Amino acid sequence: MRCPGPADGRLAGRLADALAREARLWKAPVFKNGSIQGTDILACQQEEVILWLGRLSQTFSFCPQTFALAVSILNRLLASVKTQPKYLRCIAITSLILAAKVNEEDEVIVSVKDVAVQSACNCSTAEIVRMERIILAKLHWDLYSATAVDFVHIVSSRCTSFTFH
Repeated sequence: MRCPGPADGRLAGRLADALAREARLWKAPVFKNGSIQGTDILACQQEEVILWLGRLSQTFSFCPQTFALAVSILNRLLASVKTQPKYLRCIAITSLILAAKVNEEDEVIVSVKDVAVQSACNCSTAEIVRMERIILAKLHWDLYSATAVDFVHIVSSRCTSFTFH
């Protein structure tokens, strides 16, 4: 039996805040005829670059929240801007770098130059820095949005607040 308490209100408030923020910020890419609407990027290309980001996130020992946020940044940008496939890897690696800057400890973050070399993304450091400015401008400097990992943390917190008699 659950004993309601003050934690219930705080957790419900956190969940409501996360949902409101998601509704305000989240724009999902719309797929039409196998590609992202408004771009020349195919669904399989987006899937491939997300899998690549997952491998890179593991290579750099980033936390799962960083990977989830990178995918969120990538998808929000693809939903907002007409993009060509030749820029997809640059956008993806830059999304990962920005997500790491938000979520990771300073000593874990790898330099942009090292990321460019180790990822084999075929982007120069200057191109990644330029893409950072573009992404920040297009997303109005608001990088953080609720991710699936946030939801898991909220539900986990909620589950641990149960007590049995």
